[in-house]
Amino acid sequence: MAQLYYKKVNYSPYRDRIPLQIVRAEAELSAQEKAYLIAVEKGDYASVKQALEEAEIYYNININCMDPLGRSALLIAIENENLEIMELQLSHNIYVGDALLYAIRKEVVGAVELLLSHRKPSGEKQVSSLMMDNQFSEFTPDITPIMLAAHTNNYEIIKLLVQRKVTIPRPHQIRCNCVECVSSSEVDSLRHSRSRLNIYKALASPSLIALSSEDPILTCFRLGWELKELSKVENEFKAEYEELSQQCKRFAKDLLDQARSSRELEIILNHRDDQSEELDPHECHDLAKLKLAIKYHQKEVRRVPPLD
Repeated sequence: MAQLYYKKVNYSPYRDRIPLQIVRAEAELSAQEKAYLIAVEKGDYASVKQALEEAEIYYNININCMDPLGRSALLIAIENENLEIMELQLSHNIYVGDALLYAIRKEVVGAVELLLSHRKPSGEKQVSSLMMDNQFSEFTPDITPIMLAAHTNNYEIIKLLVQRKVTIPRPHQIRCNCVECVSSSEVDSLRHSRSRLNIYKALASPSLIALSSEDPILTCFRLGWELKELSKVENEFKAEYEELSQQCKRFAKDLLDQARSSRELEIILNHRDDQSEELDPHECHDLAKLKLAIKYHQKEVRRVPPLD
């Protein structure tokens, strides 16, 4: 079967051997570029500074070169959590690319802060370009920094991004007939479904809910119900939606478990706001949250033990 996917050799003495050759590989690095990347890996500040300064004058190395693992010098510094090297590189106009997403995935809070505050030479913040640059990225185009941070459920990073007024796309209905949804589904229906899952995975992040929702318990109720309904129609990702639904239910229960007394629990369960339109507005002190738990099939919440 090997002849089906390897080039066939018809000449002796290699007729019964499979010839191997490199058909694709990363760009070859010069000795100076290798030394530069090694210096970044070791955290050798003086050598990195010298290499960057010489590159500005003599153009002897590509400061954006990559190692055999596809990591640029900036990504290596992020991976090693070397903020001094990162700051030095950014001051020399190094290509940022998807470094912000990389730092978020690695959960290096200091690197995220540094990249968010990084300014171009003109003084203009680079945050918007950082959040939109998808060329040659290992991340799919639909993944934004806040979504990735929510996927990792890193409270500190989510807080940094929410403070900068970032947004998450509002998921469309399963059978939405808008131009965007129809076009995306026709091009790649699986990717379209996965993009929706990525949004819901972000929205179901306990840290994001805790930080951005005025009523986290009600948010968990509604989102958990919506995710359960999605699991019934999104067959490709049924298990993922069911797990996210359970995650919301567990978080709602965990929040109620924080009540230190029956009085606190009573206040929480009686609380209603403008979003509780499902309930009779004329009733009060009626365990509004518990009724919503029943409505949204939140069995975990209904089993919260009474407090003394």
